[in-house]
Amino acid sequence: MQLEKLVLILSAVIACVFSSKLLDQEWQAWKAKHEKKYSNFRDEMFRRKAWEETWHKVQKHNELANQGLSKYRMAMNKFADMTPQERTSRKCFNSNRMSTSHDNVPVQDSYRTLNMPKSKDWRDSNCVTHVKNQGHCGSCWAFATVGVFESHHCIKTKELINFSEQQLVDCDTGNDGCCGGLPEKAMAYVTKHGIMKSQDYEYADKQFNCLYKPDNSLAFNVSKYYLLPGEENMAMSVAFDGPISVGIDASDDFSMYCNGIFDGDCSTEPNHAVIVVGYGTEHDQASGEDTDYWIIKNSWSADWGEEGYVRMKRNENKCGIGSDASSVDLAR
Repeated sequence: MQLEKLVLILSAVIACVFSSKLLDQEWQAWKAKHEKKYSNFRDEMFRRKAWEETWHKVQKHNELANQGLSKYRMAMNKFADMTPQERTSRKCFNSNRMSTSHDNVPVQDSYRTLNMPKSKDWRDSNCVTHVKNQGHCGSCWAFATVGVFESHHCIKTKELINFSEQQLVDCDTGNDGCCGGLPEKAMAYVTKHGIMKSQDYEYADKQFNCLYKPDNSLAFNVSKYYLLPGEENMAMSVAFDGPISVGIDASDDFSMYCNGIFDGDCSTEPNHAVIVVGYGTEHDQASGEDTDYWIIKNSWSADWGEEGYVRMKRNENKCGIGSDASSVDLAR
């Protein structure tokens, strides 16, 4: 009996040592992949602990995905050394401004008589720019706004141009630069002032003095910018007019997204602005069920999610996606 207990104890010790060495190797490989460097040993140990907690979370979740109990998988991405609190506090969608910003913005809800296509992906039209990276600046609202103008301009003119997010960060006083903002307010700014090309006003990941040059900006003939209440109107607008901006809750689960259709935990209070570039439906042969989803372009670079994109469950206001959508109409 004593011998059996000793064998069990030794087996547990060996398993722990093996697991520790495996995690050491993965930690070193992860740091190298994401070019992570820490200021001192204490800081690295704090980040290592947070990383290990994330590692266990990801392994547990992906096991559920393997069993068909979740429609998406997680990854040990560049946010893995952050605590859950840090990941969920990366807010750049300034919901505090919502009540006043919506007062003078028209609402578009006249799509109900149209027959919506079963799927749409504006990437197929070559009118969606590459996935960008907002970095540490809370400028998602600027990226969402610029992305909508880039695509709608291309749809009208067949010319795809990268416009300047930095101009909005520095010059749009209706929003708060790296401390957050709202796309509909930024749309009002662009309607009035136009926008420069990104090559003439490059993104800096920080807020500086405004360097806007009217002579170097492109003016848009905006017939209107507007809000889209509910997912039905959002889908119709995407189908017939082009990509739209939306607010979502970029929760802890969302931050660790890798691929699949996101159905993880999140609230319905938006804290992050992104761009809906399409929608579709996926059929699961095993269950025989269909799952409707949005195709969303994020601004966390192409090394996150599905090459910078996420598919999110549609028609259930997932992560508050139906709460604050907006778009523009450009006249020819």
